[in-house]
Amino acid sequence: MKLLEELPQDPSRVIRDYFPITEDRQLDRIYSEYRLGAYLLRLVAATNRRLEAWLIELEGDLFERLYDDRANPDEKKTIFQELFGKENVMEYEVFKYKNDEKDNQNLAALYQEYHSRPRSTTQNFLICVFFTQVPPMISKRKGYLRKGWVIANHKEFIGSLKKAFEKKLQIEIENARDLLGTRETIDIAVKEIEQYVAKHAQIRSRFSETDFEGKDLQSHPEIFPPCMIYLFSEFEKTGRLIHAYRLQLGFFLKKIGMTVDEQLHYWFEKSVDNVGVRFEEFIRTSGYQIRHLYGLEGGKKDYNIPKCSTIATSYFCPFVHLAPNILGEFLTQNHLVKRKSIVPSQKQLERMISLSSSNPTLACSQYFPVVYGRSLYRNIAHPMQWTRYASKVEGLLEEKSSKLAEKKDKED
Repeated sequence: MKLLEELPQDPSRVIRDYFPITEDRQLDRIYSEYRLGAYLLRLVAATNRRLEAWLIELEGDLFERLYDDRANPDEKKTIFQELFGKENVMEYEVFKYKNDEKDNQNLAALYQEYHSRPRSTTQNFLICVFFTQVPPMISKRKGYLRKGWVIANHKEFIGSLKKAFEKKLQIEIENARDLLGTRETIDIAVKEIEQYVAKHAQIRSRFSETDFEGKDLQSHPEIFPPCMIYLFSEFEKTGRLIHAYRLQLGFFLKKIGMTVDEQLHYWFEKSVDNVGVRFEEFIRTSGYQIRHLYGLEGGKKDYNIPKCSTIATSYFCPFVHLAPNILGEFLTQNHLVKRKSIVPSQKQLERMISLSSSNPTLACSQYFPVVYGRSLYRNIAHPMQWTRYASKVEGLLEEKSSKLAEKKDKED
């Protein structure tokens, strides 16, 4: 538990501390003790879908780190076989021999590219995986596709390896459910650990805001950042948002404490697309996407709110996506400004609009003191920074020392 709690904060240190490079015999003991604890956590995860999503995500991150930092080439090849199946993995030299590809110039160029640097530092090796095991690599054109096999440096496969590991772990968690209810001693131990995990583990996300628990922040839009208040207002007025914007707002509502059931009812009741649709039918269709946000469907990943730079390129940021005249109206007429009877001066407005094309996060940071009359000690880089600062100004959160606040900013 301690290992998994610390992993998101400093993965490199955790790997060094919990899996030190030492004699093989002692390392085997460390691994065996870790796997015993991990198996007990699988039993715990089998009792709760949220805990299942949390465990799969962190175990996947740990697997990726251990693969990169600890395994030697022979061990890595074994991992490929265990996760993809021996019949779906072939060494590069074996592939060339079996398929008479010794004169293939594309393969020769690929070999030269990945072996141009010293093996002592990179430990590069090419490996072949049958295409059915790695469809994302084909769609993204990673590696060289030949006779049904994807050929690439082993590092190119790490994303697919991680997904295969997480899928295998999910199956093991499902199988572990068969043990629940069979022995009282097991059930008692699992219940105790479940209570500990639910209390201490970062189940929601790495940006967990435990200070927001029980605050009902969804009923306080005055602390929403500009991107979220714009989407929230648009949805309240029109009952419609495009898919990416629904995801963005859904991430945020989840983060500030709205439960999955509350979100299901919120989107069902507010969306104009649900007229004449029964709630049970909505849950089976659109409800899947909402449950997916909470790690209850699909890959069981408990998603975080994207940071501002990602929102600016892939979601909605008013400073990026609104035309200058529309942005000016929004900055002077949104309900937060009107509620406080504060509007930007013409000079402030021109400055923010000018910054919006080159530095939208700085423009957003300059908008904060206009709305709340409070300067920032650190520029906005994540939506939860705005929300946390605004919650303190509005008296929804207690002020903390500058050092604690700065530490939280660095986490975001």
